Amino acid sequence: MAAAEADTRLRFRAQDLRQFTAAVLEHFGMPAEDAALGATVLIDADLQGIESHGIAHLPWHMGYVPGFKGGFVNPHPKVEVLRETASSAAWDGDRGFGPLVASRAMQACIQKAEQSGIGMVTVRNGRHFGAAGYYAHMAGQRDLIGMAMCNFWPLGAAAGGVERVFGTNPLAMSAPVQDDHAFLLDMATTAVAGGKLEIAERQGKRIPLGWAIDATGADTDDPSILQQGGALLPLGSRLETGSYKGYGLGLMVDILCGVLSGLGSGLFMERESWGMGQWFAAWRIDLFRAPAEFKAEMKAMVDHVRATKPASGVEAVLIPGDVEAARRSEREASGIPLEAKTIEQLTELAKEVGVAVPRPLI
Repeated sequence: MAAAEADTRLRFRAQDLRQFTAAVLEHFGMPAEDAALGATVLIDADLQGIESHGIAHLPWHMGYVPGFKGGFVNPHPKVEVLRETASSAAWDGDRGFGPLVASRAMQACIQKAEQSGIGMVTVRNGRHFGAAGYYAHMAGQRDLIGMAMCNFWPLGAAAGGVERVFGTNPLAMSAPVQDDHAFLLDMATTAVAGGKLEIAERQGKRIPLGWAIDATGADTDDPSILQQGGALLPLGSRLETGSYKGYGLGLMVDILCGVLSGLGSGLFMERESWGMGQWFAAWRIDLFRAPAEFKAEMKAMVDHVRATKPASGVEAVLIPGDVEAARRSEREASGIPLEAKTIEQLTELAKEVGVAVPRPLI
């Protein structure tokens, strides 16, 4: 296997990036406590190596600073509870900062699960909430099973189709493991998250064939193709390699997050609003079996899978969450690497709002 390319990017302390992000959010009107929570969610993505959903979004994505400026994101939302039972709730997020409203929705799920066994919350009129896995993991850390999903306007083509019909529509699931980090699956239902194309474009790289198609349906390696009328392929890429599975999962997420929440399918979203629908759930393991037995069996399962023989050129077989846990450990110790373009954008943002820009580690 070829040696990994050395990462020469400048690195920053996670705490410094959190403080910077919180200060920026406060500048745009968020209360200090809310801003701190939002910053924690955003920087957590960078700690896990999910750089497509971290601080790089802060200066330019419409779910963040430009959204505050344009009125698309509300710094002090009044979340409306539309329907509620002991185990469920339907919320209107009032355009609130996505990571903040999503964190509160999952916390409500956890509280309902701890009291009644299961909790589910839909959010309509939500905003970009970063990495879905953060919210599923909130439940996993409380010895619950957690799930989180969101829909968005169409970026992905149907299996066997050319036109966009569903968003990247990510879903995440977490479950606790005895004496180990939680099982944590966080995936787009398209071949890759749209942010992967953003990263490639920032780095001046082409994308692998199988990620996206142009407006005629031809394979492309152009990372800017979505800006030219192209589409992401569903998970599985082509019909002969199972793209109907990713396509079906994407529509499932659209149903739970859009149709069920009352926002509507991503097909019919008003793009100018930058809104999205979300669905969160948490449930107690003891509804089904003793939690200690469950976690012990999870440990036996993940250890067995990790011990299986890897394919040629692969160092080891991993479990969902292994890569992220390893990156978190390394980046907490050595700092979070940022692209030069991201540093430039954050520096300009710091000047604009009068906040000190974080200093890189030396």
